[in-house]
Amino acid sequence: MTDEQIAKQLLKQYKKEDTGILLTPDVASQFIALFREAVVDFFPKFVEKHKGQTIYGVSFEIGNLVQFVYEEDFETYLYFNTEEEYRKQIKDCAEDEKSYYRFEPYAEWDVVSADTKAFKKLQKFLMQNSLYYCTVYYNYDDLLSKEAVDWFEENSEVFEENFDQERAMFRYLMAGVLCNLRQEGFWKEHGFEKLYVIPFEAEDELPVEEKIATYLQMDFGCHSGETDYLEYIKSLSADGD
Repeated sequence: MTDEQIAKQLLKQYKKEDTGILLTPDVASQFIALFREAVVDFFPKFVEKHKGQTIYGVSFEIGNLVQFVYEEDFETYLYFNTEEEYRKQIKDCAEDEKSYYRFEPYAEWDVVSADTKAFKKLQKFLMQNSLYYCTVYYNYDDLLSKEAVDWFEENSEVFEENFDQERAMFRYLMAGVLCNLRQEGFWKEHGFEKLYVIPFEAEDELPVEEKIATYLQMDFGCHSGETDYLEYIKSLSADGD
């Protein structure tokens, strides 16, 4: 989207004087369909490109839904690790560090851009159907009236709080899609029946309750007899106390 298109969206929001969450049931349904379509399209291509590697874990990230560090808003990345790389990582590490390398996508796993038409379509949808730009209105103030800028300034905290809620809601919708794919045998179909699919987290910490809940949802009992990931997540929480 161009700056002018974003400014047009902001002006529309200002004219309605609406600070509410944009994630309606219709938006949620569309997001679910678009994210599912994008994952189903992307993953087989990813597998083919990394043929011969023993991939054991993946984590999907959509920018702005966890951290704000990308040039393009709402672009998607897939973090992954292989058994081969993991063995290299733990070669000289202490026993209590092994889980960190096993389950830390942001800092220790490889990452690829999900730069496909389907994910670009999802990216555009999120640009048009979230409150994100209302939280960074000041980047477009030269394209807005003074009255509009003042209104966004007055409501800045409300927009930030509501966008935080939206982000969490989108993350739960992502987990639901990945859960359904597990239920339908999608990972198994591509040779990854025991694949770890875990929530993405970066320097912006997510609540431990969310990480556990979304992991259990996405895993759908696949690793029910294994507690390594859950113990790792709980250990992070204990370290922060």
